[in-house]
Amino acid sequence: MPLASHSKMDIDHDLSRIYLSNEIPTPTETASIQLEVDAIMGNMSFLQAQLQELEERLRVRRGALTSVRRVPPEILAEIFSNLVTEDLDSEGRDTVLDLGLVCKSWRRATLGSHRLWAGISVNQDQCNETSQGRIITWLNRSGDLPKTFKFDSLDPDYCDRGEPCQMSSPTLINLLSLGPKLHKLILQCSSHECFRTFLEEIGPKPDLMNPRPWDTLQSLELELTTEDPWDEPLEASSSMFHHLPQLENLDLHLPLSGTAFEINPTHARFVDINIPPRLLQGLKAFTIHCDWEGSHILAMLEHCKNLESLTIDLRGGNVNWYDGNDILVRKFTELRLLLPKVHTICLESVPDIEMLDLLRAPSLQDLHIEMESDGYEDPSEMELKEPLLRFITASNCQKTLRSLHLRKLVVYARELARTFFELPSLTGITLDRCRFEESLFWGQMEDFAVRSAGRRGSSDDSLCLPHLQELQTLCIPVEGPLLSAVAKFLKVNREINPLPCSWKVSYRTVMKAEVAVRGDLDDLSHDGVSFHVLPSESFGD
Repeated sequence: MPLASHSKMDIDHDLSRIYLSNEIPTPTETASIQLEVDAIMGNMSFLQAQLQELEERLRVRRGALTSVRRVPPEILAEIFSNLVTEDLDSEGRDTVLDLGLVCKSWRRATLGSHRLWAGISVNQDQCNETSQGRIITWLNRSGDLPKTFKFDSLDPDYCDRGEPCQMSSPTLINLLSLGPKLHKLILQCSSHECFRTFLEEIGPKPDLMNPRPWDTLQSLELELTTEDPWDEPLEASSSMFHHLPQLENLDLHLPLSGTAFEINPTHARFVDINIPPRLLQGLKAFTIHCDWEGSHILAMLEHCKNLESLTIDLRGGNVNWYDGNDILVRKFTELRLLLPKVHTICLESVPDIEMLDLLRAPSLQDLHIEMESDGYEDPSEMELKEPLLRFITASNCQKTLRSLHLRKLVVYARELARTFFELPSLTGITLDRCRFEESLFWGQMEDFAVRSAGRRGSSDDSLCLPHLQELQTLCIPVEGPLLSAVAKFLKVNREINPLPCSWKVSYRTVMKAEVAVRGDLDDLSHDGVSFHVLPSESFGD
């Protein structure tokens, strides 16, 4: 063996005593150890570089095999379409454009998803000569899909700064005169005077043979948030609404009563809204947001003979429908206002449901009732069963009514249970943020179901929800016993109801409350009831 090898082995052998003890190495031993440390670190650096190179090669090759590459473009397009809202503001548009920058296939997918380009939202600063071409290009990428354009001019100080009215924007007028055909237009105006300015700029219909996008709109959402007193002229021909195009869908936000009639809100009784009867007669869907005193809503509905969907938002105001001095109120108190084709009615932010005593809807299928956010705390102050059943009986829609959605309702448990028992045609029930004695209510519902099971084969009128297909209990307290009570009702209900049924739940807090009743839920699944937990929602609205 060479001498050098013997020397190194001797050194390593000698140094082992240093490695295995706290003995201080000599200067010669220190230099030898340092040389070995340097050699080891150099070797480690070389191996780490090799490892990093191998890991990068592995990442690239695994990326080539990933299943994401095999996702068809139309599936990617569907995923992207669910990432954004319908009317894209600047942030939403940036999201769409960023998706297209990831790779060529993602860009093809974004361009192939026409839904991504079917709606755009701009404010007065984003609607100018420079952006006009980009807005048109964006909407044209939606192909033949219905297009929505939203213009936000809710800055109340814009017109007071000496600038031209934001609603007189040449780009806005050009888009509605020469731009792509639109299905829906959303105009948010800080003043009804600004909307008048817009109508003056857009002008009357110029050419029946070449209609403008404004003239062929099917849907208009108009939000007027004026801080000025309401000063619409009494003459119908001078009303700003007189110049609206013929529409199928109108969503009208009138100014809050407290701002439009700040001096005396009762003055609202003595003004007319003057939407042309020809426009109201052609509507299929009508949404009105109005807390004004008086019978304005009744006056409009009187002309809505072809209406199919109606939403009335009272914004928590007391419209005082039962003014005995009002001619229309007296008329429809004696003979209810007929809405022959309406299949959906939504009452939003209402203090009560007394207005139903003025209406008749023989084709009604879906009824949504949402009480005002600061509604009654005492269930004795809220009447549900009697006015609701009076309306259904007067409408003769007992056989057509299919779904009842109740939100923010404070009611007695027994009254609510009896209401459902009186509506055997229901296939869908939603209880959203409602407050009642839950255990008492579901115990009563189970009792009704048990009695119904004993009357199998009888007419539906004597059975409890024999056609129930969907139950939603939303934002309920997280309690195992409560879930168990609902499960018991549904299980008994299966004895008279052979239809598949789904039960959807969301909780006030994120918890796995259903674990406590897993056995009950398993039994339900065998009986044809599917259980779904929906995302929790904020209690701020």
